[in-house]
Amino acid sequence: MENNIKNEKDKVMGKVKESLGKVFDDDELEFEGKMQTIKGNIGNKLDEIKEDVLDKTNDILDNIKKK
Repeated sequence: MENNIKNEKDKVMGKVKESLGKVFDDDELEFEGKMQTIKGNIGNKLDEIKEDVLDKTNDILDNIKKK
């Protein structure tokens, strides 16, 4: 949950920086915003993968216990 909040914050702040970069014609700020948004998206995907792996691992362990 804590990671999810951080990832969403990165995505929002990234969009803000990207927009400000466009408004003020600041390529560096715009690029920084894009990278921060990507960082948030990657973080979300990693969290999803982590949850999937944990679910699959628990399923395997449950099947082993049943046998």
